[in-house]
Amino acid sequence: MKHKICVITAARSEYGLLKWIIDSIYKDPELELQLVVTGGHLSPEQGMTCKYIEEDGYPIAEKIEMLLSSTTKGGIAKSMGICSLCLANTFERLQPNLLLVLGDRYELLPIVSTALVMQIPIAHISGGDITEGAIDDEIRNAITMMASLHFPGVEDSARNIIRMRGSAKNVFTVGEPGLDDFLYYQFWNKQQLAESLDIDIKKKWCLVTLHPETRFSTKENLKMVNNLAEVMEETNDIEFVITKANADYDGQAINAFWEEFTKQHPEYMHLYSSLGQIRYLSFMQQATFILGNSSSGIVEAPFMGIPVVNIGNRQKGRHICQNVICCPADKESIRKAMDEAIHQPRLVDTYWGDGHTSERIVQHLKEYLKNT
Repeated sequence: MKHKICVITAARSEYGLLKWIIDSIYKDPELELQLVVTGGHLSPEQGMTCKYIEEDGYPIAEKIEMLLSSTTKGGIAKSMGICSLCLANTFERLQPNLLLVLGDRYELLPIVSTALVMQIPIAHISGGDITEGAIDDEIRNAITMMASLHFPGVEDSARNIIRMRGSAKNVFTVGEPGLDDFLYYQFWNKQQLAESLDIDIKKKWCLVTLHPETRFSTKENLKMVNNLAEVMEETNDIEFVITKANADYDGQAINAFWEEFTKQHPEYMHLYSSLGQIRYLSFMQQATFILGNSSSGIVEAPFMGIPVVNIGNRQKGRHICQNVICCPADKESIRKAMDEAIHQPRLVDTYWGDGHTSERIVQHLKEYLKNT
């Protein structure tokens, strides 16, 4: 009898990290994949990224609508309740042997708490990290305490998990899963990207992803994005490709700002709800530098050595590789860091892993299920 592993994904970035783990589970003759899609994947504002999962050919066991039309704190709290209610029915129908989740997004709280109450073992990827600039720490650590199986990316994170739980049982350091993309994907070249995105191949390219800081007020988040935009506006010899913010608090406010701002500069400012995983990473690989506060700039970009300007405190507490320039969210600091990044050479750093994470995780899952 196959062991049933339920994998839940709620955001485009999270699916990109889970992709090769999902693929390995789906192809393993001893395992049955139960893929549940929810959250931003089903949101028009987030680009209906469920389509990318369907295009990849993985069967979706359930789609759970969470009513993510509001990114206010009250709206998100209500959506978490809806998620828990719907997921209880899903778990009763699917009867999974194990639940696999990744990261620290707020959707995971109702997901793992429902599994805990229904006595479904939880495997958690990327626990033990520290990000002081967001509420992610509290969410991530809560998941760690509810999970039975832990897959931190690096040894520092593993030590944090062991310290929290008082035990090293079922804690396995496996590397960050996003790095597997660089071994599996055939990336687009610069000509293909220029044609797809309708951008000037002769100019410098910059990838921009700015998410809200969940400890900021709406006013502070809008000030941060406005400061970044004004610095970007000072140059017209760079093609900026901007991907929209996620569904955190104030994500809609930041996206509305970008929509109005890019209309004023359509010749070199290009806004996308989602580029898709291959195109996103391909553009990152070809970019001169990266702007914003996305975790992809902290984890994936060092693997290629791409210069990164990491703005504000969202990623505070994480290990910072040598290619990353951290700066406050004021205009002068962003301007200075951006100028430094443009002239910085590529500095490759493999601190976060080697690209073989998915195979390690699936092997540990199989061993765990055989022994329970």
